[in-house]
Amino acid sequence: MTKKRFLGLDGLRGVCALSILFYHCSDVFHKGPLFLHGFLAVDVFFILSGFVIALTYEEKLRTGYRPLEFLRNRARRLFPTYWIGAAFNIVLFISMAATGYIAANDAPWMIWIFIPLTTLLLIPDFITPDGMLYPAMDSVAWSLLVEWFAYILYALGTFRWKTWAFAAVALVGWSVMTVVDFHSGVGWGGGADRSTVFSAGILRCLPAFAAGVTIYRIHRSAFFQRLPVVSTEFLLAMWLVVAVLPRPAATPALDAVIVTIVSPALVCLLVRSEHKAPPFCKWLGELSYPLYVVHPGLIVLANYTPVFGLWHSPHPLNAIVLVMVCLASAWLVQLAIGRSSGGAGNRMPISPESNLTGDKSRFAT
Repeated sequence: MTKKRFLGLDGLRGVCALSILFYHCSDVFHKGPLFLHGFLAVDVFFILSGFVIALTYEEKLRTGYRPLEFLRNRARRLFPTYWIGAAFNIVLFISMAATGYIAANDAPWMIWIFIPLTTLLLIPDFITPDGMLYPAMDSVAWSLLVEWFAYILYALGTFRWKTWAFAAVALVGWSVMTVVDFHSGVGWGGGADRSTVFSAGILRCLPAFAAGVTIYRIHRSAFFQRLPVVSTEFLLAMWLVVAVLPRPAATPALDAVIVTIVSPALVCLLVRSEHKAPPFCKWLGELSYPLYVVHPGLIVLANYTPVFGLWHSPHPLNAIVLVMVCLASAWLVQLAIGRSSGGAGNRMPISPESNLTGDKSRFAT
């Protein structure tokens, strides 16, 4: 019988969510960013998503599960948590905009109607003058959007593809993305803005999703069983080491290696070493998606208002408070979703990233 949950992958999802949070905590602990490669965690989430979707739905789809029902199921599992987080961030966004801290160039109808509505519907914003893709979520929702392309393609028939076809998509797609990576000037970081969401964004998602499906297809093979068994804690720590690697400027070669070699290798080793996964990985996995959807507004609040005492200069103790508030808010969202679903919780393998705190002039009054 196929295993339906991998605690090691839950743990990886959780530490990736934490690395994204700390990546966004620029100028709050000290002058400059933290976890300089934390933004690449989004590519890990795409790989995890491909693995988990294939694990959960491939056999169902092969035996008559309708594509529309698959997509409805994804929506039922994803959107309740997303809507809670989006509503939380919309309230913060409107409060900051109404008091003049952000969105000074946006018309009232944009602030009160258009941005909240498009945020809740996950529709990209291409008209507001501040240039943000998802202003209320500070653009972090882009990967949720592009991942739906992978879901749709998978449901419409790619689940029938041979394993080699998924591996080829991963290889070719990542090769193209590597070329884009070297010529973009920003490394592997495209997708989170208006000009690249439907190009680099999709190009980051589809090959990684295909790689995840490939790993699922081979995880019970004899070759896979020859992989070494490694401590889960060590493998999770390895991702954190990767996330803190220096990035004084764009690092295209290092980004490509992290995404196309290191990340799939970590996923493979965690699957191989599943029996060593400690129980706390389950908690990390359940907290990851709620942490993604609630933290953007709190980071913006800290960077553009005096609420946390961080908007003019770093303050480590205040930054710790900010992180704890993000974690507590995520826990409350998870608790609410768990209760509403009869205690099942939320296991979504998705957490995106974007540079939340880079150029504060975007929201300058």
